[in-house]
Amino acid sequence: MIRRFALSLALLGAFALTEAAAQGCDTSIDVVNNSGVQIDELYFNPTSNSNWGRDRLGQNVLTPGRSAGFRPGRGGTYDFKVVWSGGNEAEIRGVDICTISRVIAARGRLVAE
Repeated sequence: MIRRFALSLALLGAFALTEAAAQGCDTSIDVVNNSGVQIDELYFNPTSNSNWGRDRLGQNVLTPGRSAGFRPGRGGTYDFKVVWSGGNEAEIRGVDICTISRVIAARGRLVAE
């Protein structure tokens, strides 16, 4: 009985530490437009959410050479999508926002670093 209790307590503690580590990471992300084309729309959400949701730029745009900072919230893996003027799109999926600080829009693609 005591052994089961100790094992349960140890597993609960390990889970809590894992959650704390995921929550305690720096989730600040700079989206950088190095594509040479204006970005009209930007979307990001946790990978577990299949809906892109709202355009994170709102009424703004991201002109070539500019960047914008965001803090998605909880750590974990996220998907990112941009839509350039003219309608071309690029996506990058499964990005661990605890390990990167920038998403760069290059010609026709997104790169996380």
